[in-house]
Amino acid sequence: MKRLRNLLLHNTLKRKVFTFMLVILLCFLTGFVYTFYVTFKVNHQINQMFTTSIMLNEMKSEMNLFEADLDSYLASKNSDSFVQYLNYYNLLSDRASSIQNAGSKYASSLQMQNIGKLLSAYLDSSEDAIEYKRGRNTEGYLASYSKLLKISSYIDLKVSSLEQKDFKLNLQNYMILTEKFNEIQVSLIVIVALLIVLSILFVFTFSTNVTGPIEALSKQAEDIAKGKYHFEREKGNHFREAELLRDTFYDMASHIQEYISELRDKVETENKLRVSETEKLKMQNSLNQAELMALQSQINPHFLFNTLNAGVQLAIIEDAERTGNFLEVLSALFRYNIQSLQNKVRLIDEFSNAQRYYALMQVRFGTQFKFVFDLDAHAANFEMPPLILQPLLENALIHGFKNKTENGKIEIKAYATSDHIIIDITDNGEGIPQADLEKLNRGDFRKMSERGGHTTGLGLGNVYDRLKHFFGTNDIMTFESEVNQYTRVIIKLPRKEDFIC
Repeated sequence: MKRLRNLLLHNTLKRKVFTFMLVILLCFLTGFVYTFYVTFKVNHQINQMFTTSIMLNEMKSEMNLFEADLDSYLASKNSDSFVQYLNYYNLLSDRASSIQNAGSKYASSLQMQNIGKLLSAYLDSSEDAIEYKRGRNTEGYLASYSKLLKISSYIDLKVSSLEQKDFKLNLQNYMILTEKFNEIQVSLIVIVALLIVLSILFVFTFSTNVTGPIEALSKQAEDIAKGKYHFEREKGNHFREAELLRDTFYDMASHIQEYISELRDKVETENKLRVSETEKLKMQNSLNQAELMALQSQINPHFLFNTLNAGVQLAIIEDAERTGNFLEVLSALFRYNIQSLQNKVRLIDEFSNAQRYYALMQVRFGTQFKFVFDLDAHAANFEMPPLILQPLLENALIHGFKNKTENGKIEIKAYATSDHIIIDITDNGEGIPQADLEKLNRGDFRKMSERGGHTTGLGLGNVYDRLKHFFGTNDIMTFESEVNQYTRVIIKLPRKEDFIC
């Protein structure tokens, strides 16, 4: 209510539009109510005009069909004719009761009541004729049938008389209705003309009030474009929005020069900020490099001890050839592991290092685990960071088979698609609980990285971080698993030449 009161009290554009729409709505509503009322009365009168005539015509049609079925039955005693006779008998009986009980609603109520009584006598005569016919009383049958026809003729005369009276009355009503329709048409024309006049008046006033201040401001805007910022404030009685726009324009013009000076200062400040941001980016790049360097973990002493111990035991129980091969593979593995994590290697190099790791695990665990390698030739020379596969294989052995001592199998596949290199590592170990699986797919590797045992010291989080930095994307590693069934790690590396590295 407060907003509506403010709208009506102040000379605003909203007020003008609201007032115009309110006037138009009231005019339209008045015309609609008047037209609806007159049309309702006319429609009611039209219904009254033809109610009696329609009812009488329907009654006459039903009587004709009734007499035809009665004649057919009396002549041949046809059962179908008798059924039809009963249907029309009930229909005319209901109509007779209706006419007698509601005769006051008709224009000539007394005549209608007489017709109702005659119709009841007419039906009684038909019953008498049928009874006499069944009793083989020819004299009574003929007398009853003759009475029926006589009553039918009386009804015809009454109906004709009423129809003539209704015709005269309806003719008078028709003339009255014609005059009322003419009044409705004139009223509609007046309402439409009034709405048109009001619309034209509003559009003219509205356009003048709106365009006048705008034209004045446009001229002053041209002066601003020429470098003139000082104006004499013009006063005028306009709607509130135009006055507000004018005052705001003058304030804007008076402050433009100050804004120009401030913009110059801001430009200089932004240039300094850009230099500072550039230095910040350089520092961030240095931090990323330091992070990558820090991701190169130290060699796990437990693994080194266990592996060398296995080599010593092997040298004791057999000739030195196998021991030499063992130590050679171990040396190559360590040499690969201690290289800089900023290096680029080929995918085939990663597979070769993973196969060396598998050879060492065969010495430690024998046939307890089986690794299956499948490298697509189209993906072999794809460049990537080092030490990606080995940490994933170590993670599968440490966490997937810690309680499983036989029939362990890890499949390592890599193949090329049109846009990506896909590395798929699947094991048949213990699986990952659903809660931990959701964390891994969200990139939360803290719990997994806390577990030790890796040769490289690089857990899932380190692998993910290095791939993310190298390829510049977060959508790079997906985990699938079912407890006591399998665990699958899918790495999706972009093949585009413009990836960030």
